[in-house]
Amino acid sequence: MSTLDEWAKGYARQAGADFENYLHFQGESKVPQCHKLQFLQMACEKLAKAHLCLAGTDPKVLQTSHAYIARTLPVVLRQQLIITPVGTHSAAWIMKHIQLLAAEIEMLAPAVKRGGTRPDNCEYPWEDPKGEIVVPIDWTFKLSSLLLINSAPTFLKLVLEAIKRFT
Repeated sequence: MSTLDEWAKGYARQAGADFENYLHFQGESKVPQCHKLQFLQMACEKLAKAHLCLAGTDPKVLQTSHAYIARTLPVVLRQQLIITPVGTHSAAWIMKHIQLLAAEIEMLAPAVKRGGTRPDNCEYPWEDPKGEIVVPIDWTFKLSSLLLINSAPTFLKLVLEAIKRFT
């Protein structure tokens, strides 16, 4: 029977592969933004699940939901911020932006809809309020603009360093 440490390392290793793909495709203009963001969402979700395994959560419970990023990722990155000092901004400023980015990243999973108010996701088409089908490859994700703000490089560096720490 596998240990929680083994599960955590497995999640972290897969998070690393997903994150590498996210970074790789950033420079590819022909790759739709929804695909790039899906790799980021998957990496962050698996990083959060690695943390939860180390905290004692049953891995079977973690396989039933995608809604772990908004609450758990800021905890992981707060811990990483203590280990990996970054930038000139205060920790409070960085954490405010981390929480914003984490909430938007969680919304990229199709299963997370905030009570039906946010059907946009990276994977499947959805119907807009007018009854028209929206396809992810045509959608402009709010997160795309958030990843251009000053805090985004720090966020991404902390994600990468946390993945390394868990592997």
